[in-house]
Amino acid sequence: MGVNREYFRDGVAWDGTADYTPSFEHMPELASLEAAPGVVLRPLFGKDLMISYVTFAPNAVAPAHQHPQEQMSFVISGRLEFEVGDHKQLIGPGDAVTIPGNVPHAATASAEGCVCIDVFSPPREAFRELMAKQQEAGR
Repeated sequence: MGVNREYFRDGVAWDGTADYTPSFEHMPELASLEAAPGVVLRPLFGKDLMISYVTFAPNAVAPAHQHPQEQMSFVISGRLEFEVGDHKQLIGPGDAVTIPGNVPHAATASAEGCVCIDVFSPPREAFRELMAKQQEAGR
């Protein structure tokens, strides 16, 4: 089969500069923020993208909310009942949901809890501000 040269084009060039310093992280060990009882977020910020490792305790609820950022959520383990606008569905490992900006959404974990990855574009600056406030309060 070989390498797909339409995707991996030849002639990679780089001048050694970047918009920010690349990093390698172990998501479960990032600084955390409890967004709601039993809902713990561990965000990682890029320039134009944000990813968050999210753990839900059994039956934990992320209450209805909305934000201008587009969001995608991908379930790693456990199950979530996800409500997006007027759509509701139980999703599990390997399932994902897309959430357009400003559409109300909520999620409730099953009795086993859940781990998922949330991706936002652009980054949710409110997360960065909350993390900074929490870090400052801990000093």
